[in-house]
Amino acid sequence: MKEIIFNGIPVLIREKERPPRTIRINIKKRAVKYKPFADLDSRQKQAINNYINLGCDPERKKEAGEAAGYSDKAGVAVRAMDRLLARLPIIKDIEDQCMALYGKGRDKKVAQVLAEQLEAVHPLAKGKKKDNLAILGAAKEINKLSDNYPAKKVDVREMGVHLVFGAADIKAAKEYRELTDEDS
Repeated sequence: MKEIIFNGIPVLIREKERPPRTIRINIKKRAVKYKPFADLDSRQKQAINNYINLGCDPERKKEAGEAAGYSDKAGVAVRAMDRLLARLPIIKDIEDQCMALYGKGRDKKVAQVLAEQLEAVHPLAKGKKKDNLAILGAAKEINKLSDNYPAKKVDVREMGVHLVFGAADIKAAKEYRELTDEDS
């Protein structure tokens, strides 16, 4: 075995083997506690919302998880809630800092910043020209928060069918129509 450097990656190959054409690198997915809230699936979001609605009571983690659709077998819901709630101290710290700095919660401060950003003025422009990029970014973020986007993928398929009837088929259709006619 010898080691060669291929595209900056050390690779072990046998003596008579040629270097690989491609190298596949499997990237591990990030743990749930490091994912942003928007990347969580609907069941995980529902579990966190259920936990908050139940008053953030650690005794009711199982109830919140089961209401979101996690299994009630052998603590599956509790383990899932523990993984999801590993991110909760970060959220509480952000809330505390917003209260200390601004005297209002993070949601109110974010709403205020987004509303102010809709009237943004470009800092480098002469005069008071609007900053269209900042305004567009605020509008996109407001639409994301209010879930005001259409489905990402709309599948519309139109199909045509050509039917070819022979003389016998037309005769059979007429006889069928006469038999099933409701007026007679």
